[in-house]
Amino acid sequence: MSGNAEFSRDLCVVSHEEDIDGIGSAAVTIKGIKVRCVYLTGYSKDEWLLLSKKIDKRCQEKASIELLITDLNPNVEMIEALDRSLARCKDKRVVWIDHHVWREDALLKARSLGYIETHIDRSMTATENVIRYFGLEEVADISIIAYLSRDTDYGLFSHPLSEPLTDVIRYSLYRKNDRKFLVKLARKFSKGIIWDYEIDNIWAEAKMEKEKILEDLRRNAVIRDIKGYRALFLTSDPMISSKIAIREAGVKDYDVAFIIYRNGSVTIARGSKNVNCAEIAMKLGGGGHPHIAGAQIDKKVIEAGLEEVIKYIAERL
Repeated sequence: MSGNAEFSRDLCVVSHEEDIDGIGSAAVTIKGIKVRCVYLTGYSKDEWLLLSKKIDKRCQEKASIELLITDLNPNVEMIEALDRSLARCKDKRVVWIDHHVWREDALLKARSLGYIETHIDRSMTATENVIRYFGLEEVADISIIAYLSRDTDYGLFSHPLSEPLTDVIRYSLYRKNDRKFLVKLARKFSKGIIWDYEIDNIWAEAKMEKEKILEDLRRNAVIRDIKGYRALFLTSDPMISSKIAIREAGVKDYDVAFIIYRNGSVTIARGSKNVNCAEIAMKLGGGGHPHIAGAQIDKKVIEAGLEEVIKYIAERL
């Protein structure tokens, strides 16, 4: 699957804002066709609404639009919102490249619109899928992005820059609310710049914040037996990635972990091969991979305390 010649430079790339795989996917697209229009977003309704407004504005300015969306696993509501935002565009085309397990209703909805082309390969990261789509496997500076995307998405963190870059991305997003820097980071990646003085300075700030959060997290790990699962529950700040949160909690004997973030996001990670996190996430209205997945729940439930969160999740499993 190669689409290198299929897009103009007016293409807009939309990618996940929270991790190396999302930033890397955008970087590969920038590398592939020198794209200038880059949107980074998450899964919350507010973020998707903001994205929809940006797309609608672009449709008002131009008669046609091309979007490449990557590393985002949508539900039906997200696809419907995207469709509404594209209503002013007479000519529209969306290529959606992903590696998550999609809900069947979302996949059917996307295909029913007639202008969304999906490429979903779960054996690769989103970055690797985009590399293959644009035929960039042999291009210099690309292999390190692919390696880091897999190293972090699979929770290996074997490369010395995997964790620092993860800290930088999440600190920039959740502490500084600086998506402009994240777009800048994608452009750095596209040029083969993985680490520099600017990134190092942000990491120095991130490390101090991170340690404070981890001290609290280590004290508040909870194990409960729920629906046959030995479940680990962690409450964390979204600045900390789920794999790092689990590692720092120091709990080894669990079937599934729920990392509850204060912004309404829940990450589900398996501790046993018998657990399918994507199926659990779908019961909570989300999705993802068999080994790790995510969902959004009402912030009011989280604000009510961990016991209410546990009750909420248990009722839906």
